[in-house]
Amino acid sequence: MLKKTRSDATLIRDLPDFTRFMPFLMPSKGGSVINYEQDLDVTETMDLIKEVNRELIKEREILTLFGVVIAAAARAVAMRPKLNRFISGYRFWQRNQILVNFVAKKEISDDGQEVNVKISFSPYETLATTARKVRAAVKRAVSDDGAENEAVVSTIMRLPDPLVRLLVRGMDWLDQRNLMPRSMTDSDPMWSSVFLTNVGSFGLDAPYHHLFERGNCPVFLAMGKVREERRLDEGFRPVTRKMLRLRYTFDDRIADGVYMGRALDLVQRFVEHADELLEPPILSRELLTELRLKDYPADASTAPARGEERL
Repeated sequence: MLKKTRSDATLIRDLPDFTRFMPFLMPSKGGSVINYEQDLDVTETMDLIKEVNRELIKEREILTLFGVVIAAAARAVAMRPKLNRFISGYRFWQRNQILVNFVAKKEISDDGQEVNVKISFSPYETLATTARKVRAAVKRAVSDDGAENEAVVSTIMRLPDPLVRLLVRGMDWLDQRNLMPRSMTDSDPMWSSVFLTNVGSFGLDAPYHHLFERGNCPVFLAMGKVREERRLDEGFRPVTRKMLRLRYTFDDRIADGVYMGRALDLVQRFVEHADELLEPPILSRELLTELRLKDYPADASTAPARGEERL
């Protein structure tokens, strides 16, 4: 029997029939993938990061370009709620948190162990609050306190292979019927709004990453290395600009192409004009209603005052 409530989302009922038909037409994420690429000019953003860090360093915090991309993604989800949808049990759900996951290495080497970092973001995050959250989450993940997931996986992999397959299939079965306990998904990276990877930190360009069938994450964002390009300015003079490539893989079923294109263009805007992220956004009651976030209901005054988070 399909349960009609979930601990991590709200069922969306008011959808056009064709939209509701999409999961039956394309039942898997792998068969619903769209790839999208952006080349971003981050010249001014790199300068802004230096300016922001002059203040953050006093708190022993630091903002990176990856932190700007994370903040931009979280802000885009807050302003384009359909980005925070997923499909389970052939139904559409609105996630009740903005959850961003990425992979960090415990040490920068070929053999360095990778750990998942999953962070819940407010719709009112700024560059400063994002930098603090990311640093705290990474520190926790690479410490002994963050080893809980690794211990769970290690325990599972001590089981015989048939039992491991049965366990994984059982979890998938529970999730598709909305019976999965939240305690089992809270730290799992596959239950998130956006999954990011920063291969640019290793000097690589961004790949098109696959979507995992496991879980309900509908968007994968890969960030490549910053490169320099010679271009002509408005006066037709040659200038050197710092460019960043982002590549997305997303589930085409959660929103139509026009909506997704404009949502991802928001990410580009916020990365290229990161000064917009210095302040929390102004979100309407209608937008908060559509977001359906459990900690930020539309009928509560939860928005920080303008300037409250400004550096």
